[in-house]
Amino acid sequence: MAKDKGERALKKDLMSRRDFMKTIGVAGGAALMTGLPGPLYSAQAAGPEIRIGHVTALSGVSSDMGPLLDKGLRLAFSLSKYKDRAKFFLEDSQSKPDVAAQKALKLYEKDNVHLLLGPILGNESPAVAAVLKPKKKILLEAYGANAYLVGKDCSPYTFMLGHTSYNMSVPLAPWFLKTLGKKVFLVGADYRTGRDVALYFREAFEKIGGKVVGEFYSPLGSSEYAPYLPQIRNAKEKPDGVFGFYIAQDCINFVRQFEEFGLKKDGYVYVNAIGGLGIQYLDAMGEAAVGFYDSFHTVPYADTPQNRIFMAAWQKAYPGQIIDEACMGGFDAGTCIIKALDAVQGDSTNTEGLVSVLHKIEYESPRGKVRMGPNNGTIVPVYARKVVKKDGKYRHEGTFLGYYGTPCGPQYEWGACSLGCPSS
Repeated sequence: MAKDKGERALKKDLMSRRDFMKTIGVAGGAALMTGLPGPLYSAQAAGPEIRIGHVTALSGVSSDMGPLLDKGLRLAFSLSKYKDRAKFFLEDSQSKPDVAAQKALKLYEKDNVHLLLGPILGNESPAVAAVLKPKKKILLEAYGANAYLVGKDCSPYTFMLGHTSYNMSVPLAPWFLKTLGKKVFLVGADYRTGRDVALYFREAFEKIGGKVVGEFYSPLGSSEYAPYLPQIRNAKEKPDGVFGFYIAQDCINFVRQFEEFGLKKDGYVYVNAIGGLGIQYLDAMGEAAVGFYDSFHTVPYADTPQNRIFMAAWQKAYPGQIIDEACMGGFDAGTCIIKALDAVQGDSTNTEGLVSVLHKIEYESPRGKVRMGPNNGTIVPVYARKVVKKDGKYRHEGTFLGYYGTPCGPQYEWGACSLGCPSS
């Protein structure tokens, strides 16, 4: 009974599979995104510069993602009526919170950008949000998966367009119980996102009858996991799977060493949250990743009208370059900005007008239908994605889990914000 109650609670924000298919199954491609090429392409918009800042990792632990996000952002604008008005300003956060905050201020105060796409790591994004909030400056996050930014640290000017550590972990709890079993070992990088992913998963998993049999957290940027991996095998009870979060090169190292240590051969399965086993990493992980899972809000090769258009545009603009989650994240953020600009007649200096639109925005994207939820956190499709090898290539097979946002309210210490709560 407790298990059933807990599972029902976890599914509050879930759309049915039929609703999901209605959302993405647009017959004949009739409902394509504003600004895409073809019969719905909009006329060129004349007017002053639209100055867009982007502070992201060009060096440091997540440096492989930053350039792809930036390319996706620029691609969206290149297909829009604002293509000749948009001017971009790029700064390296170095994957460091203090640097990210400094660069964000520089973009607004010296480069006079009108809005800003923010950094990747969950400890960078709150640092940027904190310095921009009192200045009433717009921050849009395609990554930076920090649940507190749609909770106690929310701001009318901060928008989580991609995901949070909450909606990339909680939906995996009932899936894990059903697919792998009731015992889990938790792991992660020892920083805000790594800890939060484990925390929210644990809470959800234990509510529905799951059990945590052990855990460890290693420093962000680790290259050696030999001191930690024996703890999984030495747990008092053998886990049915290992769940946690590592990013970029950390995840590559962890998955490789997980196999080298013999854990995969002995039947241990790894599940990494927030797209950690992304398309761009699979060749580097090789056979070590096959049969493992991650969670994310897109499957890059989904056969939907919007995704087909995005993939064709990317391949034309960047021939031979891989299409991955970061490319789509940047493109999706650009699409959101374009939709907001349309609503204010292309006036990128109208901060309050843009904020008003973004607060309730809803649009079609390559990942499906996206809409803004409580406290400026989007409600997105969530998938459990299995790594497979087909025709000599590593790919994902995605299981759709539903649409999830990030809840607010006093029951969550991080969610005590009335910005967008329905009850406020």
